[in-house]
Amino acid sequence: MLGVDVAKDNLVASDPYGKVRTIANSKDAVGKLLSTLDPGATIAMEATGNYHKLLANAAFSQGFKVIVFNPRDVLHYAKSISPRAKTDQVDAKVIARYALARPEYRPYEPTPAVAQKLLNLSRARVSLVKKRTSLENELRECPELSEYLEPAIDGLCRSVAKLNKELSAVTAKVTEHALMVGIPGVGTLVGAYTLALLMSGEFTRSDSFVGFTGLDVRIRQSGKKTGKACISKRGDPEARRLLFLAARTAANRPGPFQELYLRYQTNGLSKTAATVAVARKIARTLWAIYTNKTPYRVDRVLNQNSERS
Repeated sequence: MLGVDVAKDNLVASDPYGKVRTIANSKDAVGKLLSTLDPGATIAMEATGNYHKLLANAAFSQGFKVIVFNPRDVLHYAKSISPRAKTDQVDAKVIARYALARPEYRPYEPTPAVAQKLLNLSRARVSLVKKRTSLENELRECPELSEYLEPAIDGLCRSVAKLNKELSAVTAKVTEHALMVGIPGVGTLVGAYTLALLMSGEFTRSDSFVGFTGLDVRIRQSGKKTGKACISKRGDPEARRLLFLAARTAANRPGPFQELYLRYQTNGLSKTAATVAVARKIARTLWAIYTNKTPYRVDRVLNQNSERS
């Protein structure tokens, strides 16, 4: 078992007992590290943007079991064992020990090239739109700055338009995307992002995909005390945001999702909770369409067990 603390320039690797080595985060150094390991070794690390992918992909290609943890999970585990210090060496050892404690964690598999491109394009678009919105708000507050802000806003608009065109071109080559955008509230961006996530992992059940988005319900109960149910928010935050926006759109259009939205409110849910429940239903519908390669059907939405919504 090898735990690896990943940074942009360096990798700090440790076994569960604290035997540490530090190498460069480069192709040659990673290759040398992997050559020293037993064939059955497990290599664990945290997800760190793109910095962990060189090691993860190289180890996977050589047949090692690779685990990429959610950093939040590792953080909670580290708090539970109360290490006396927080250094790269200690973090690597904690990751190795956590991997021993969680052998059932889903192994890592490289993201397909098409899925990675869709994720990159979608995330770049989201980033540009946020910047554009920020500048537009600033312009409304300070119109005297229009000479400086409007050219930047126009440039961002052009870049977003180019990204939209590229997203459409890429998704046009994937038949499942055309099926997904038939769902009320699901447009090119929501369809592209969720399609990329579905292509990136093996979700054997819709529950797995819902959990990956962080829309699954977490119930707190101890003895006679029952806490308020809430969503876990453990998954991909951008997927959660996009699905919530899709649900809000679908809830305002006549159709099955609006019926569900009104039913949830009749059953006592707030507007926000009802929208989250619709988002969860849309996530399940997206999973079913991708998995079964079948078009969207209204009757299947309404006939599904409402307890699983």
